[in-house]
Amino acid sequence: MINQSDTVLSQSPTGFTEEVELTVLLQTVVLAILSQLILMTIQYLLQERAQIPKSIPAETINITTVHGDGSIVVSTGSGSTLNLPTCPHGVLTENHTAGRQEHTVTHRKPSRNPKLHGLQLLPLIGKPTRQNTKTLVTCHKFIDNLTKLSAEGKMSKCSIIIAKLMTTKTDPDFQVSLHIAASLNAICDGDFVKANRLLSGAEMYLPGTKYEAEHRIMWSCMKSVAMLRVGNYNMGIILAKEGLPLIDMVAPGCLTAWMLFNHGWLMTEIAASQADAEDRKFLLVKAEKDYQQAIEHAENEHPKQMLHSQSRVPRFAKIGLALLYLGCKESVNNCRLEISVDISSDDLRKAKNMIAALDKEGTACNLSKFFLIMAKTCLQYRLGKYQEAYELAQKAKVFATNHSFEGFLNYADSTVQYLQHYV
Repeated sequence: MINQSDTVLSQSPTGFTEEVELTVLLQTVVLAILSQLILMTIQYLLQERAQIPKSIPAETINITTVHGDGSIVVSTGSGSTLNLPTCPHGVLTENHTAGRQEHTVTHRKPSRNPKLHGLQLLPLIGKPTRQNTKTLVTCHKFIDNLTKLSAEGKMSKCSIIIAKLMTTKTDPDFQVSLHIAASLNAICDGDFVKANRLLSGAEMYLPGTKYEAEHRIMWSCMKSVAMLRVGNYNMGIILAKEGLPLIDMVAPGCLTAWMLFNHGWLMTEIAASQADAEDRKFLLVKAEKDYQQAIEHAENEHPKQMLHSQSRVPRFAKIGLALLYLGCKESVNNCRLEISVDISSDDLRKAKNMIAALDKEGTACNLSKFFLIMAKTCLQYRLGKYQEAYELAQKAKVFATNHSFEGFLNYADSTVQYLQHYV
Protein backbone atom coordinates (compact mmCIF):
# COMPACT_ATOMS: atom_id res chain seq x y z
CA MET A 1 0.00 0.00 0.00
CA ILE A 2 1.37 3.29 -1.04
CA ASN A 3 1.43 6.16 1.54
CA GLN A 4 -0.88 9.02 0.55
CA SER A 5 1.70 11.64 1.24
CA ASP A 6 4.23 9.87 -0.89
CA THR A 7 1.64 9.70 -3.58
CA VAL A 8 1.11 13.41 -3.40
CA LEU A 9 4.86 14.09 -3.50
CA SER A 10 5.45 11.70 -6.24
CA GLN A 11 2.62 13.16 -8.18
CA SER A 12 3.72 16.95 -7.99
CA PRO A 13 7.45 17.48 -7.43
CA THR A 14 7.45 20.35 -9.97
CA GLY A 15 4.47 22.12 -8.36
CA PHE A 16 6.12 22.13 -4.99
CA THR A 17 9.26 23.72 -6.35
CA GLU A 18 7.28 26.43 -8.11
CA GLU A 19 5.43 27.22 -4.88
CA VAL A 20 8.69 27.65 -2.96
CA GLU A 21 10.15 29.91 -5.64
CA LEU A 22 6.99 32.07 -5.62
CA THR A 23 7.21 32.43 -1.86
CA VAL A 24 10.85 33.52 -2.04
CA LEU A 25 10.02 35.98 -4.83
CA LEU A 26 7.23 37.51 -2.81
CA GLN A 27 9.50 37.87 0.21
CA THR A 28 12.14 39.54 -1.96
CA VAL A 29 9.62 41.98 -3.37
CA VAL A 30 8.30 42.82 0.10
CA LEU A 31 11.82 43.40 1.41
CA ALA A 32 12.63 45.62 -1.54
CA ILE A 33 9.51 47.66 -0.97
CA LEU A 34 10.22 47.96 2.74
CA SER A 35 13.81 48.96 2.04
CA GLN A 36 12.63 51.64 -0.38
CA LEU A 37 10.12 52.93 2.15
CA ILE A 38 12.76 53.03 4.88
CA LEU A 39 15.17 54.87 2.58
CA MET A 40 12.50 57.39 1.62
CA THR A 41 11.60 57.87 5.28
CA ILE A 42 15.24 58.52 6.20
CA GLN A 43 15.64 61.00 3.35
CA TYR A 44 12.45 62.79 4.39
CA LEU A 45 13.62 63.03 7.98
CA LEU A 46 16.99 64.37 6.88
CA GLN A 47 15.29 67.01 4.77
CA GLU A 48 13.03 68.02 7.64
CA ARG A 49 16.02 68.30 9.91
CA ALA A 50 17.80 70.51 7.43
CA GLN A 51 14.82 72.83 7.35
CA ILE A 52 14.42 73.18 11.12
CA PRO A 53 16.86 76.14 11.57
CA LYS A 54 14.98 78.07 8.89
CA SER A 55 11.58 77.78 10.53
CA ILE A 56 12.47 77.18 14.18
CA PRO A 57 15.65 79.08 15.07
CA ALA A 58 17.62 77.95 18.06
CA GLU A 59 17.05 80.08 21.12
CA THR A 60 19.76 82.71 21.50
CA ILE A 61 20.20 85.93 23.43
CA ASN A 62 21.02 88.89 21.18
CA ILE A 63 22.99 91.75 22.73
CA THR A 64 22.90 95.08 20.87
CA THR A 65 25.55 97.75 21.49
CA VAL A 66 25.41 101.27 20.03
CA HIS A 67 28.87 102.81 19.71
CA GLY A 68 29.79 106.48 19.72
CA ASP A 69 30.61 106.50 16.00
CA GLY A 70 27.04 105.58 15.15
CA SER A 71 27.71 101.89 14.43
CA ILE A 72 25.56 99.14 15.93
CA VAL A 73 27.04 95.77 16.92
CA VAL A 74 24.66 92.85 17.54
CA SER A 75 25.98 89.74 19.34
CA THR A 76 23.96 86.77 18.01
CA GLY A 77 25.36 84.04 20.25
CA SER A 78 28.08 81.40 19.70
CA GLY A 79 30.66 84.17 19.39
CA SER A 80 29.05 85.66 16.28
CA THR A 81 28.55 89.42 15.87
CA LEU A 82 26.86 91.60 13.28
CA ASN A 83 28.29 95.09 12.71
CA LEU A 84 25.88 97.69 11.28
CA PRO A 85 27.60 101.01 10.37
CA THR A 86 24.39 103.00 10.29
CA CYS A 87 23.07 106.44 11.03
CA PRO A 88 21.64 105.91 14.55
CA HIS A 89 17.87 106.12 14.92
CA GLY A 90 18.05 108.66 17.66
CA VAL A 91 19.07 112.19 18.50
CA LEU A 92 22.70 113.15 17.94
CA THR A 93 24.29 115.73 20.14
CA GLU A 94 27.03 118.11 19.00
CA ASN A 95 30.07 117.64 16.70
CA HIS A 96 28.54 117.44 13.23
CA THR A 97 30.87 118.23 10.35
CA ALA A 98 30.75 117.98 6.60
CA GLY A 99 32.22 114.51 7.14
CA ARG A 100 31.61 112.25 10.14
CA GLN A 101 32.27 112.86 13.80
CA GLU A 102 31.41 111.34 17.13
CA HIS A 103 27.96 111.78 18.59
CA THR A 104 25.76 110.56 21.41
CA VAL A 105 22.48 108.75 20.87
CA THR A 106 19.23 109.24 22.74
CA HIS A 107 16.16 107.43 21.51
CA ARG A 108 13.24 109.30 19.98
CA LYS A 109 10.06 108.43 18.16
CA PRO A 110 10.50 107.26 14.56
CA SER A 111 9.34 109.44 11.71
CA ARG A 112 5.73 109.10 10.73
CA ASN A 113 6.90 108.78 7.13
CA PRO A 114 7.92 105.15 6.39
CA LYS A 115 10.27 106.36 3.67
CA LEU A 116 12.24 108.49 6.10
CA HIS A 117 12.17 105.81 8.78
CA GLY A 118 13.82 103.36 6.38
CA LEU A 119 16.28 105.96 5.13
CA GLN A 120 17.64 106.54 8.62
CA LEU A 121 18.84 102.96 8.78
CA LEU A 122 20.82 103.02 5.55
CA PRO A 123 24.61 102.89 6.01
CA LEU A 124 26.34 106.10 5.01
CA ILE A 125 29.75 106.03 3.39
CA GLY A 126 31.40 109.44 3.26
CA LYS A 127 29.21 112.37 2.28
CA PRO A 128 25.71 111.70 0.93
CA THR A 129 25.30 112.46 -2.77
CA ARG A 130 23.71 115.80 -3.56
CA GLN A 131 20.33 115.30 -5.21
CA ASN A 132 20.07 117.95 -7.90
CA THR A 133 16.54 117.14 -8.98
CA LYS A 134 14.30 119.82 -10.42
CA THR A 135 11.98 119.67 -7.40
CA LEU A 136 14.76 120.04 -4.82
CA VAL A 137 16.53 122.80 -6.73
CA THR A 138 13.23 124.72 -6.91
CA CYS A 139 12.70 124.28 -3.16
CA HIS A 140 16.17 125.68 -2.52
CA LYS A 141 15.42 128.69 -4.75
CA PHE A 142 12.22 129.41 -2.85
CA ILE A 143 13.94 129.38 0.53
CA ASP A 144 17.04 131.26 -0.63
CA ASN A 145 15.27 134.06 -2.51
CA LEU A 146 12.40 134.53 -0.08
CA THR A 147 14.54 134.55 3.06
CA LYS A 148 16.76 137.13 1.33
CA LEU A 149 13.75 139.46 1.18
CA SER A 150 13.11 138.89 4.90
CA ALA A 151 16.78 139.53 5.72
CA GLU A 152 16.54 142.85 3.87
CA GLY A 153 13.48 143.88 5.89
CA LYS A 154 11.06 143.53 2.97
CA MET A 155 8.54 141.45 4.88
CA SER A 156 5.43 142.82 3.15
CA LYS A 157 6.79 142.09 -0.33
CA CYS A 158 7.85 138.63 0.79
CA SER A 159 4.37 137.86 2.16
CA ILE A 160 2.67 138.89 -1.11
CA ILE A 161 4.97 136.69 -3.22
CA ILE A 162 4.55 133.68 -0.92
CA ALA A 163 0.75 134.03 -0.94
CA LYS A 164 0.72 133.90 -4.76
CA LEU A 165 3.10 130.95 -4.94
CA MET A 166 1.10 128.95 -2.41
CA THR A 167 -1.94 129.02 -4.71
CA THR A 168 -0.04 127.74 -7.76
CA LYS A 169 2.76 125.53 -6.39
CA THR A 170 0.67 122.73 -4.89
CA ASP A 171 3.37 120.04 -4.78
CA PRO A 172 3.93 119.02 -1.10
CA ASP A 173 7.69 119.74 -1.33
CA PHE A 174 6.99 123.24 -2.62
CA GLN A 175 4.33 123.87 0.00
CA VAL A 176 6.69 122.94 2.84
CA SER A 177 9.45 125.21 1.51
CA LEU A 178 7.01 128.12 1.11
CA HIS A 179 5.59 127.64 4.62
CA ILE A 180 9.12 127.57 6.08
CA ALA A 181 10.11 130.75 4.23
CA ALA A 182 6.89 132.39 5.39
CA SER A 183 7.60 131.40 9.01
CA LEU A 184 11.01 133.11 8.96
CA ASN A 185 9.37 136.17 7.43
CA ALA A 186 6.89 136.23 10.33
CA ILE A 187 9.71 135.83 12.87
CA CYS A 188 11.56 138.82 11.41
CA ASP A 189 8.28 140.73 11.60
CA GLY A 190 7.89 139.80 15.28
CA ASP A 191 4.74 137.71 14.76
CA PHE A 192 5.68 134.47 16.51
CA VAL A 193 2.11 133.20 16.71
CA LYS A 194 1.85 133.38 12.93
CA ALA A 195 5.27 131.74 12.57
CA ASN A 196 4.22 128.74 14.65
CA ARG A 197 0.93 128.46 12.76
CA LEU A 198 2.80 128.38 9.44
CA LEU A 199 5.19 125.74 10.75
CA SER A 200 2.24 123.62 11.87
CA GLY A 201 0.92 123.89 8.33
CA ALA A 202 4.29 122.81 6.94
CA GLU A 203 4.32 119.78 9.23
CA MET A 204 1.05 118.55 7.71
CA TYR A 205 2.68 118.36 4.28
CA LEU A 206 5.90 116.66 5.43
CA PRO A 207 4.75 113.00 5.20
CA GLY A 208 3.86 113.48 1.53
CA THR A 209 7.16 115.02 0.46
CA LYS A 210 9.92 113.36 -1.54
CA TYR A 211 12.71 115.03 0.44
CA GLU A 212 11.48 114.88 4.00
CA ALA A 213 14.95 114.85 5.56
CA GLU A 214 15.91 118.18 3.97
CA HIS A 215 12.58 119.75 4.87
CA ARG A 216 12.68 118.54 8.48
CA ILE A 217 16.11 120.13 8.94
CA MET A 218 14.72 123.55 8.07
CA TRP A 219 11.44 122.89 9.89
CA SER A 220 13.30 122.07 13.14
CA CYS A 221 15.57 125.05 12.58
CA MET A 222 12.67 127.49 12.22
CA LYS A 223 10.82 126.01 15.20
CA SER A 224 13.89 126.48 17.37
CA VAL A 225 14.43 130.04 16.02
CA ALA A 226 10.87 130.92 17.05
CA MET A 227 11.59 129.63 20.56
CA LEU A 228 14.88 131.54 20.63
CA ARG A 229 13.16 134.80 19.73
CA VAL A 230 10.72 134.51 22.65
CA GLY A 231 13.47 133.52 25.09
CA ASN A 232 12.45 129.88 25.52
CA TYR A 233 15.98 128.49 25.10
CA ASN A 234 15.32 125.10 26.66
CA MET A 235 12.54 124.31 24.21
CA GLY A 236 14.59 125.81 21.43
CA ILE A 237 17.52 123.48 22.05
CA ILE A 238 15.19 120.45 22.15
CA LEU A 239 13.70 121.38 18.79
CA ALA A 240 17.15 122.04 17.33
CA LYS A 241 18.35 118.59 18.38
CA GLU A 242 15.38 117.07 16.56
CA GLY A 243 16.95 118.26 13.33
CA LEU A 244 20.58 117.46 14.07
CA PRO A 245 20.39 113.70 13.29
CA LEU A 246 19.20 114.51 9.78
CA ILE A 247 22.31 116.53 8.96
CA ASP A 248 24.26 113.36 8.22
CA MET A 249 21.55 112.14 5.83
CA VAL A 250 21.85 114.94 3.27
CA ALA A 251 24.71 116.57 1.41
CA PRO A 252 26.34 119.38 3.43
CA GLY A 253 25.27 122.82 2.32
CA CYS A 254 23.47 125.95 3.42
CA LEU A 255 20.45 124.14 4.87
CA THR A 256 22.61 122.06 7.21
CA ALA A 257 24.71 125.16 7.91
CA TRP A 258 21.63 127.09 9.09
CA MET A 259 20.82 124.24 11.47
CA LEU A 260 24.33 124.23 12.94
CA PHE A 261 24.43 128.01 13.23
CA ASN A 262 21.13 128.11 15.08
CA HIS A 263 22.21 125.34 17.44
CA GLY A 264 25.42 127.25 18.19
CA TRP A 265 23.43 130.42 18.93
CA LEU A 266 21.19 128.56 21.36
CA MET A 267 24.22 127.01 23.08
CA THR A 268 25.72 130.50 23.47
CA GLU A 269 22.50 131.76 25.03
CA ILE A 270 22.32 128.88 27.49
CA ALA A 271 26.03 129.13 28.33
CA ALA A 272 25.72 132.79 29.37
CA SER A 273 23.19 131.88 32.06
CA GLN A 274 25.35 129.18 33.68
CA ALA A 275 26.71 130.04 37.12
CA ASP A 276 29.42 127.36 37.01
CA ALA A 277 32.47 128.47 35.01
CA GLU A 278 33.31 124.95 33.81
CA ASP A 279 29.77 124.35 32.57
CA ARG A 280 29.81 127.67 30.78
CA LYS A 281 33.16 126.93 29.15
CA PHE A 282 31.99 123.48 28.04
CA LEU A 283 28.92 124.88 26.31
CA LEU A 284 30.85 127.70 24.67
CA VAL A 285 33.35 125.25 23.19
CA LYS A 286 30.43 123.32 21.70
CA ALA A 287 28.91 126.50 20.33
CA GLU A 288 32.23 127.56 18.79
CA LYS A 289 32.44 124.24 16.94
CA ASP A 290 28.88 124.65 15.70
CA TYR A 291 29.69 128.07 14.23
CA GLN A 292 32.88 126.83 12.60
CA GLN A 293 31.14 123.79 11.14
CA ALA A 294 28.30 125.97 9.85
CA ILE A 295 30.88 127.90 7.82
CA GLU A 296 32.33 124.62 6.50
CA HIS A 297 28.92 123.32 5.48
CA ALA A 298 28.04 126.55 3.66
CA GLU A 299 31.31 126.30 1.75
CA ASN A 300 30.25 122.84 0.56
CA GLU A 301 27.06 124.14 -1.05
CA HIS A 302 26.59 123.60 -4.78
CA PRO A 303 28.16 126.65 -6.49
CA LYS A 304 24.96 127.36 -8.45
CA GLN A 305 22.48 126.85 -5.61
CA MET A 306 21.53 128.87 -2.50
CA LEU A 307 23.59 131.77 -3.87
CA HIS A 308 22.42 134.34 -1.29
CA SER A 309 22.73 131.95 1.65
CA GLN A 310 26.30 131.07 0.67
CA SER A 311 27.36 134.51 1.86
CA ARG A 312 24.73 135.08 4.56
CA VAL A 313 25.31 131.94 6.63
CA PRO A 314 29.10 132.35 7.08
CA ARG A 315 28.61 136.01 7.95
CA PHE A 316 26.04 135.23 10.64
CA ALA A 317 28.29 132.46 11.99
CA LYS A 318 31.22 134.87 12.26
CA ILE A 319 29.04 137.39 14.10
CA GLY A 320 28.01 134.55 16.42
CA LEU A 321 31.68 133.77 17.07
CA ALA A 322 32.42 137.42 17.84
CA LEU A 323 29.59 137.62 20.37
CA LEU A 324 30.71 134.31 21.86
CA TYR A 325 34.28 135.57 22.34
CA LEU A 326 32.94 138.78 23.89
CA GLY A 327 30.85 136.83 26.39
CA CYS A 328 27.71 138.75 25.43
CA LYS A 329 24.27 137.42 24.65
CA GLU A 330 21.00 138.99 23.77
CA SER A 331 18.27 139.06 26.39
CA VAL A 332 14.73 139.20 25.05
CA ASN A 333 12.87 139.13 28.33
CA ASN A 334 15.18 141.27 30.43
CA CYS A 335 16.26 144.87 29.97
CA ARG A 336 19.95 144.14 30.28
CA LEU A 337 22.76 143.03 28.01
CA GLU A 338 23.46 139.87 29.99
CA ILE A 339 27.26 140.01 30.28
CA SER A 340 29.09 136.94 31.51
CA VAL A 341 32.22 136.99 33.68
CA ASP A 342 35.38 138.73 32.53
CA ILE A 343 36.81 137.40 29.29
CA SER A 344 40.44 136.65 28.49
CA SER A 345 42.62 139.00 26.47
CA ASP A 346 42.91 136.26 23.85
CA ASP A 347 39.12 136.10 23.41
CA LEU A 348 38.97 139.89 23.20
CA ARG A 349 41.65 139.84 20.50
CA LYS A 350 39.79 137.18 18.51
CA ALA A 351 36.55 139.17 18.73
CA LYS A 352 38.27 142.36 17.50
CA ASN A 353 39.85 140.50 14.58
CA MET A 354 36.55 138.84 13.65
CA ILE A 355 34.66 142.14 13.64
CA ALA A 356 37.41 143.83 11.62
CA ALA A 357 37.28 141.01 9.05
CA LEU A 358 33.50 141.36 8.78
CA ASP A 359 33.86 145.10 8.15
CA LYS A 360 36.27 144.39 5.29
CA GLU A 361 33.88 141.93 3.64
CA GLY A 362 31.65 144.82 2.67
CA THR A 363 28.17 144.14 1.23
CA ALA A 364 25.80 142.27 3.51
CA CYS A 365 22.07 141.91 4.10
CA ASN A 366 20.41 144.36 6.48
CA LEU A 367 19.79 141.78 9.18
CA SER A 368 23.48 140.86 9.38
CA LYS A 369 24.32 144.60 9.44
CA PHE A 370 22.06 144.95 12.47
CA PHE A 371 23.76 142.10 14.31
CA LEU A 372 27.21 143.43 13.40
CA ILE A 373 26.29 146.76 15.02
CA MET A 374 25.27 144.84 18.13
CA ALA A 375 28.58 142.95 18.11
CA LYS A 376 30.44 146.27 17.90
CA THR A 377 28.33 147.52 20.81
CA CYS A 378 29.48 144.60 22.95
CA LEU A 379 33.10 145.09 21.89
CA GLN A 380 33.07 148.75 22.98
CA TYR A 381 31.48 147.75 26.26
CA ARG A 382 34.24 145.20 26.88
CA LEU A 383 36.86 147.82 26.07
CA GLY A 384 35.31 150.10 28.69
CA LYS A 385 34.15 152.64 26.10
CA TYR A 386 30.62 152.94 27.43
CA GLN A 387 29.62 156.09 25.56
CA GLU A 388 30.58 154.52 22.22
CA ALA A 389 28.76 151.35 23.18
CA TYR A 390 25.62 153.32 24.10
CA GLU A 391 25.64 155.22 20.81
CA LEU A 392 26.06 152.02 18.81
CA ALA A 393 23.13 150.42 20.66
CA GLN A 394 20.98 153.43 19.79
CA LYS A 395 22.09 153.14 16.17
CA ALA A 396 21.09 149.48 16.16
CA LYS A 397 17.66 150.34 17.58
CA VAL A 398 17.03 152.95 14.88
CA PHE A 399 18.28 150.55 12.20
CA ALA A 400 15.90 147.81 13.38
CA THR A 401 13.00 150.27 13.39
CA ASN A 402 13.74 151.64 9.91
CA HIS A 403 13.97 148.16 8.42
CA SER A 404 10.88 146.79 10.20
CA PHE A 405 12.81 144.21 12.19
CA GLU A 406 10.17 144.11 14.92
CA GLY A 407 11.33 140.66 15.98
CA PHE A 408 14.80 142.02 16.88
CA LEU A 409 13.92 145.50 18.11
CA ASN A 410 13.69 144.42 21.74
CA TYR A 411 17.28 143.16 21.58
CA ALA A 412 18.58 146.63 20.72
CA ASP A 413 16.18 148.42 23.05
CA SER A 414 17.10 146.28 26.08
CA THR A 415 20.77 146.95 25.37
CA VAL A 416 20.18 150.71 25.23
CA GLN A 417 18.41 150.59 28.59
CA TYR A 418 21.22 148.57 30.13
CA LEU A 419 23.97 150.90 28.90
CA GLN A 420 22.17 154.03 30.10
CA HIS A 421 23.49 153.22 33.58
CA TYR A 422 27.08 153.60 32.33
CA VAL A 423 26.84 157.00 30.61
